[in-house]
Amino acid sequence: MKPVNILPEKELINRIQSGDQVAFEQLYFQYAGKLTHRLLHLLKSEELAQDILQDVFLKVWEVRDRLDPELSFGAFLYTIAGNLCKNTFRKALSHQLYESAHGFEEAYSPVEQHLERKEAELALESALSKLTTRQKEVFTLHKIEGKSYKEISELLGISPNTINQLIQQANKQLKATLITHSLLLAAILLG
Repeated sequence: MKPVNILPEKELINRIQSGDQVAFEQLYFQYAGKLTHRLLHLLKSEELAQDILQDVFLKVWEVRDRLDPELSFGAFLYTIAGNLCKNTFRKALSHQLYESAHGFEEAYSPVEQHLERKEAELALESALSKLTTRQKEVFTLHKIEGKSYKEISELLGISPNTINQLIQQANKQLKATLITHSLLLAAILLG
């Protein structure tokens, strides 16, 4: 196995700006553990923490050309993570308020609910069919079957970083596909 040179953070950020995935992975591994620990403390859910961790690094990759190597990368990550956590709490609170304001019994319609669920399942099935075989396999194991990264890693013999990348790619593609189909459906399935 070839030894990995650990580069200074500023150099890694400069390389990430140019699209260097190896530099991105190095920064990911430098911060993922600490950030996951903080997210678990805030969210009390490993699944939510992993989802937000993916979203944080996806956001970093999306804005990589605007990163400033002179600013604290850690502070940038924690700001993104904090904002995503706040959004998660807001969504949960909004959902609770909506249910309590409208009464659960009043809004319940088994036929309508069954039709909406069927439509959602068909849309998800269609969107999943557009993923690569490996993306679909990893996404299904994690998001649908609820397996942890560790379980998937042991089952498929791939690294947690590869799992993370595959899920990020799948999430991005699924969101794009489902948003064109229905914004509400995307929110329900991936929100």
